[in-house]
Amino acid sequence: MNKSIIKSTGIVAFSTLLSRIAALARDIIISSIFGATGLLDGFWVAFRIPNLFRRLVAEGCLTISFIPVYTEYLVMKGEEEALGLAQKVLSILMLVVSAIVALGIIFSPEIVKVVGYGFAGEDQIALTVALNRIMFPYLFFVSIVAFIMGYLNSHKYFFSPAFSPVLLNIGFIIGALFLRHFFDISLYGLALGVIIGGIMQLILQIPFLIKAGFMFKFSFDFNHPGIKAIFRMIGPALFGIAVYQINIMSSTILASMLPEGSITYIFYSDRLTELVFGLFIMSLGNVILPELSAFSASDNYVKINELYSSSIKAVLFVAIPASIALMVIGFPIVSVLFMRGQFTPENSLMTYKALFYASMGIASISVIRITVPTFYSLKDTKTPVIASTASFITNICFGYILMHTELKHGGLTLAQSIAATIQMLILILALQRKIGRIGFRDIILPVSKYILSGIFMALFIYFIGLKVDWFNDAFLKRLLFLVIIIITGVFIYFLACFFLRVKEIDIFKNLIVKFFKKFS
Repeated sequence: MNKSIIKSTGIVAFSTLLSRIAALARDIIISSIFGATGLLDGFWVAFRIPNLFRRLVAEGCLTISFIPVYTEYLVMKGEEEALGLAQKVLSILMLVVSAIVALGIIFSPEIVKVVGYGFAGEDQIALTVALNRIMFPYLFFVSIVAFIMGYLNSHKYFFSPAFSPVLLNIGFIIGALFLRHFFDISLYGLALGVIIGGIMQLILQIPFLIKAGFMFKFSFDFNHPGIKAIFRMIGPALFGIAVYQINIMSSTILASMLPEGSITYIFYSDRLTELVFGLFIMSLGNVILPELSAFSASDNYVKINELYSSSIKAVLFVAIPASIALMVIGFPIVSVLFMRGQFTPENSLMTYKALFYASMGIASISVIRITVPTFYSLKDTKTPVIASTASFITNICFGYILMHTELKHGGLTLAQSIAATIQMLILILALQRKIGRIGFRDIILPVSKYILSGIFMALFIYFIGLKVDWFNDAFLKRLLFLVIIIITGVFIYFLACFFLRVKEIDIFKNLIVKFFKKFS
């Protein structure tokens, strides 16, 4: 893995670290104030609806289809042609998203009745509809931010796109702590905080966008060759993303049929697993897509193969110990982060139950986050659709079966892990046919070392955790021991990897050295 990718990944990972810290602060505050109730379930459903469209429009139309085509224009036709294409994409995007926002607000009752199918009370449904209407305009701001992210990443600007989620989380916190006092129904203030966060995200990007040479101009040339190329990719890409998001929504619908609080438990477990993805795995995925697209534009399949293999080893170096650690010390983490105020010990235990089974899929999802962009860089959007469809069917079948066992909401997160593993296997087998032999022998040996080091780490942190009553001991004691457990776990894992001569340690050593040099 070359130095520029390592450096860029470090920048994105540091920015994302700040975002995840803000997200944890957000979740701690919200859980303390609102607990895990049916009304808060309604809020998360209302938020997930515009978030679904964000994934479809922003990721489906932009990250997947815009970056490969735009990068090809930059490489093959120069900056002036690429700028013209970007202006046309933004103009069309603004028009389409404005229409979606208007329709979403109008048809919010019908949408909520589908997503919140299991909601029994009229008050819960009415509140969810009102919250959804408040938050739907967030889609407009975040879609523009997603376009800017694709543009800036293509020009090797990574900091501001990665940092922008911090501002969304700050908006959440402002809503929870301050704006809620201005409304009889405090969740309205939280919803308004989402809009404020979206506006702040957009404002942050503008100076960087100007610095990267972008000049805004309305242009609606649908016959432009670049626009046609993007539209050819949008259909399959949009379907692939839609299947994945429908997967999540289906789990939400199933969870709405379970006892109240189930949606919230799954939401918080998702936040904790995404902490792992965000710090390095998603950061690396964002960085390598423009690199892969550049290699694809010049038909350099050898470089694509090399970059893919090294990226897989790098993400699994993080994902495997993270998965093991969350399964072993997940409850201590939930206890320290959420167990206060209205969030009871029972709520914490239920959240850990969801987290335990969700953690099993971290390695598979991590590989998917690297593999899917590789297909998109090759302008193959059909294969991810097939894999996503298989994942969707698996998730629905296993989810419905497992939720009716003692696992309850934990069965839904286990189903997601099983579905992710099947999707990963399909993608890897298909990719090998496209770019040639990936070299699994070179991957299996270091992965075996990661697993062995992770098990060694797990034994240490498990026995340290036994020293604390995570239900009843004072918060400061629980916090102190959790910090000790995390530091010890990281040290033991890296030490074990060092003795096993794991090469990926050098990547993280370089990132740490560069970070301290930058701020020293």
